[in-house]
Amino acid sequence: MPRPLIVILGCGWIARRHAAAARRLSAHLDLAFASRSGTRARAYARAFGAVAAFDGYESAVRDPRVRAAIVCTPHDRHLADVLLALDHDRHVLVEKPIARTLAEADQMIEAARARGQVLMVAENFHYMPAFRRVRALVAGGHLGDLRDLLLTSRGFRERTGWRLDPEAAGGGCLIDGGIHYLHNLRSWGGEVRRVFGLSPPPTLARPAGEDAVSALLELDRGVVGFLANSVATPGIPTFQWASVSGTRGTCFADNRGRLVVIRGGSGSRVRAYWRDHRGYEAMLRAFLHAITTGLAPETDGGEGRRDLAVVLAVYRSLRERQPVDVEC
Repeated sequence: MPRPLIVILGCGWIARRHAAAARRLSAHLDLAFASRSGTRARAYARAFGAVAAFDGYESAVRDPRVRAAIVCTPHDRHLADVLLALDHDRHVLVEKPIARTLAEADQMIEAARARGQVLMVAENFHYMPAFRRVRALVAGGHLGDLRDLLLTSRGFRERTGWRLDPEAAGGGCLIDGGIHYLHNLRSWGGEVRRVFGLSPPPTLARPAGEDAVSALLELDRGVVGFLANSVATPGIPTFQWASVSGTRGTCFADNRGRLVVIRGGSGSRVRAYWRDHRGYEAMLRAFLHAITTGLAPETDGGEGRRDLAVVLAVYRSLRERQPVDVEC
């Protein structure tokens, strides 16, 4: 069977992460790039050994050689670019967040269902080996009955380009990067039912949406979650850690996926992860499996929608200054 040709739509920073994973899986797929700038697409094709470059998204998805698309465009372009690919019967892996609104997400999900095509969200945290280990520990009862989850992601990074426009981004730091951690809260602790969000005064010189947010979350079975997410914490290099506590022990995880520490009645255990610790290669393998078998991936459109629903609930809580229920 010939290798599938997968085209990356959009040649920005995140496209490089996907392209690097694709290059490591070159025995299983061929890669192409598409950009509104043909020069940029050709430069990426040369850099990553791609077999084709396109000077537009429509010409890429119309090419009969293309079987699937990875959408790496700005958030406000996700709906149009996903629908474009689906309308040409291409499977789609779309960068998170799936969309800016639940209505946009629903359009994508329905279009994929009607076409019989795979719609998968590029939530690489779900596929990071360290985080899969945490999920297995929780599911296997190694921590006992779950009590609380605390996730911290803090640092300082000025936003640029389209991220300076809250309308294009759909919000600020929470919908852009914080959605990763909300996915982990759901993946490890169960569905989020109620949230209360607070945001401090902005620190960044050019604020665009919130630059920091803290959220208290009520999950299934009364489990408590807390997220502190900031891109505007001066003097602190990137600090990313998670802890998951149960009645028998606590698990600590480096949010960059390098380290998991388990402490409990049986002592302490440490496990380090070096290969594909960011999960992009495993995620692309899952996408290839889905488009080959027709089976729904773990991070399908419905999963992406549920992550987005939590983000939007936190935003509503910030506006209303009170706890709110998460819309299903």
